[in-house]
Amino acid sequence: MRKIQMVMITAFLLGMSMPGFAQEPDKNKEEAENERADRQQNLNREMTLEREYDPIVQDAVKINTLPVVREVNISKRPIVYSDYAVPVSTTGKEVNVLPAATFMTEVGHDKRNGYLHFAGGMLMNFNGDFGYHLLNTGRDKLGIFFSHRSTNGDVKFQADSLGTRKAKLNENLGGLDFKHRFDVATLSLGGNFGYSAFNYYGIPAAIDGAPAVAGDSATNQGNRYINVYAGIASGETSSPGYHVDVDYKNFNQKYALGKFSAGMTENNIGLNLGLNSPVNNGQRFGVDLKMNMLVYTAPALTDYQLLAYPPFTVDSVAFDNRYEVTLNPYYRLENDNLKLLLGVNFMLVSRDETDVFVSPNIALDVPVATRSLFYINLGGGIESNTMYELSRLNRYINPAVAPEASRTWADTKLGIRSSASAGLWFDLFAGYKYTESDVFYNPSSSRIENGFNNVSTVFQPVTQRIQAGATLKYDHKHVFDFYLKGLYNYYTFKRPDAQENGFAPAVLPDENDEIEAYGKPVLTINAGVNVRPLKPLVLSLDYSMASGMYAYVNKENVKMNTVNDLSLRATWKFTDSFGIYAQFNNLLFQRQELYYGYPLQPFTAMAGFNVNF
Repeated sequence: MRKIQMVMITAFLLGMSMPGFAQEPDKNKEEAENERADRQQNLNREMTLEREYDPIVQDAVKINTLPVVREVNISKRPIVYSDYAVPVSTTGKEVNVLPAATFMTEVGHDKRNGYLHFAGGMLMNFNGDFGYHLLNTGRDKLGIFFSHRSTNGDVKFQADSLGTRKAKLNENLGGLDFKHRFDVATLSLGGNFGYSAFNYYGIPAAIDGAPAVAGDSATNQGNRYINVYAGIASGETSSPGYHVDVDYKNFNQKYALGKFSAGMTENNIGLNLGLNSPVNNGQRFGVDLKMNMLVYTAPALTDYQLLAYPPFTVDSVAFDNRYEVTLNPYYRLENDNLKLLLGVNFMLVSRDETDVFVSPNIALDVPVATRSLFYINLGGGIESNTMYELSRLNRYINPAVAPEASRTWADTKLGIRSSASAGLWFDLFAGYKYTESDVFYNPSSSRIENGFNNVSTVFQPVTQRIQAGATLKYDHKHVFDFYLKGLYNYYTFKRPDAQENGFAPAVLPDENDEIEAYGKPVLTINAGVNVRPLKPLVLSLDYSMASGMYAYVNKENVKMNTVNDLSLRATWKFTDSFGIYAQFNNLLFQRQELYYGYPLQPFTAMAGFNVNF
């Protein structure tokens, strides 16, 4: 395994020595399609309230987080203020329904080669971002980037008797990306490296009759991440079209359930192949093949029976190697009046046994009026639930268990999007999803002498989810705008036969207990207002609510308090390339948590600046 890692690291260093800058052809194609549809039908003019960063649950704990960056595109990057302190919670990997808290400087970014952002505030909260184009020509692009998030401050628990604890985080991510355009194809190379240090500061869940056991909330866990990738794709006009992408990810944790034992290593090798051929009149046939192989080195297993109450052992079966394959043949039709995708996903997941299943891959967009569009998506797929992916959603994930892959047989969504009048947009939608081995989080109910307690153990039942929601956005001459989004989820569950893959004591509800969607809210509401009283000044007020969350604690379902968060932000643009801002979070002075025993930060303030150059 060490030899494999050394080969991959060497490949990464060689890639860093090459000129260029990486972009994903599929992403470029999708952007071009959206722009064309906007010109033709004026249907896709919604204000996109999303970060360029991947929204992740770490934002929810009000501790700074790093973006999961695949590429840097300076030419399109706005000045971004990271809303590190806004609570985030929805379902699954659709983690963030909150506003982006971005300040668009309207700079001609194609004339800029770099950006710099820095901010600091209470509780030692610091954000920093830097990126620069070393090359930016028609054929070659080479970009570098670095981001930093850190905090080191006391947080109060909901019960006054528990006092306060220090929550610590120091997270860094940097990388290099290269792209070279040949006459008939585009080559992409790149890689990034990340390291995150943090402590398990949460209060352990109660165990009936358990004696007091000291936990380790001072030692920092260390998560290291290495990613290298390469790809080549044909030009948009090529016939047939093709793409080949290969990537390698290495994720290592310094410790397992305490500093007395070394952590796990996860190696993830991915291959993505695609071939398509145009027919005529916007029609295209194609097939995609995606393969993913996960190879683990299990954590060093100390005899936890001597350290824990109640006694338990860590099962290395949780880290058995596995692979996943998805074959997707499809037919696509696009014209001025219709977008249609007809396909099917043939999927295979192999661990200790092999599961084969099939899901549809169908999408339809149909204009129903001049400014309205009806859409329907029927899908499914495999969620790998790698330790790296889950650690980005919840850094306090149990480091001694690797969850199973989730298998979604059906994921249906239908709705109507419309720009009813100038400046007004809405989206009404509903959906249904059926998933085996879905992912929910519960606090661990075991306590380890001088170990990491209250790690989030994954509970994986079979779920059916019915979802309904609506989004409303309005912009008046770019002087005043607001948005409102509501999302309701209803779950039904089938209890898993057993949680065999490793340590999961008390995470399975008793047979007579009703199962809840642990760690996920039933209802979320998000609203925001932006006002520009002066040309250089923007005032933003954002509100977020999440209710209906449960945790399984002390062999019973415990309903968690509703999360209510209100934040205010003021930004001032001095020039087209320089701006400052100040932000105030948790203006309602709430004591709240998204994971049981892990309180969010109290009222905080921070200020910073951004430069495009």
